[in-house]
Amino acid sequence: MSETLPHFNALRLEEQATVERRFSAEDVRDWCDMANLQDQTPDQVPEPLIAGLFSYLLGEELPGHGTNYLKQHMRFEEDARIGETLTATVTITHLRGDKALVNLDTLCTGEDGRMICAGDALVLFQC
Repeated sequence: MSETLPHFNALRLEEQATVERRFSAEDVRDWCDMANLQDQTPDQVPEPLIAGLFSYLLGEELPGHGTNYLKQHMRFEEDARIGETLTATVTITHLRGDKALVNLDTLCTGEDGRMICAGDALVLFQC
């Protein structure tokens, strides 16, 4: 299958993509309003917003457009504080060309380098 997917063939083990994002109190309030959540702790970034950083990276950066989630695991170790810079990184750990599958490690850290979230994702890359 990978012979027909030149972009898949360009992917490399240990290739990474990173994004930094700072969520303001207003960002969190807006998200809580959209999610119809009234009791959100005001000094913490909700976990789904952190998961969204990985969605962005996988869909836009690495592997990029044509990526379909198959599964994702996340272990949250620390709370992400509102206003701190979060750094999310995805790293390719396995490529399976016969099925265009990509395994990636996922990691989100806070400003002080503490681990907010770690996990892995499996995606199907179809471009």
